[in-house]
Amino acid sequence: MEFSLFAHMERLNPQQPHAVLYEEFLDLCKLADDGGMRAIWTGEHHGMEFTIAPNPLMSLVDLAHHTKNVRLGTGTVIAPFWHPIKLAGEAAAADLMTGGRLELGIARGAYVYEYERVMPGMDAWEAGQRMREIVPAIRKLWEGDYAHEGEFFQFPASTSAPKPLQDGGPPLWVAARDPNSHDFAVAKG
Repeated sequence: MEFSLFAHMERLNPQQPHAVLYEEFLDLCKLADDGGMRAIWTGEHHGMEFTIAPNPLMSLVDLAHHTKNVRLGTGTVIAPFWHPIKLAGEAAAADLMTGGRLELGIARGAYVYEYERVMPGMDAWEAGQRMREIVPAIRKLWEGDYAHEGEFFQFPASTSAPKPLQDGGPPLWVAARDPNSHDFAVAKG
């Protein structure tokens, strides 16, 4: 049986300094690595003081310098807040910088609070549709020279720069509560 750690910098009260939260997060992740856990997962959230996690890729790149063996996963990036070219390139760069330890978890997002602040007017249905458009585009961008004409994104032939270190790119995981997202994830492997 394999175990993984899911952690954010969770702030329990306003008196906790962000720097202390980050040191505690690093210490916990080092324990997970030393203890033989399979992976550490951290997510993306915006504008909420209770979970300090604006960009999990940045956190994971730093964690790579403090850990040796553990896989490093986004649990999750909020797909509709990203452009496919940007996410493909930044995830590939994170894979390169972590020595090929990245696992890319993707979701539509869970909080209307964030939608209202980052993409006003977007609802959970649209967020899910955006995620379902982005996921296959990421893999194709990692392969190179991919043009896209979708409902939400259109771009001429483009590629991910850099390319991921792992052959075929990091494993992709879809976090889902909605049956449509479950069906999508299964259909896309």
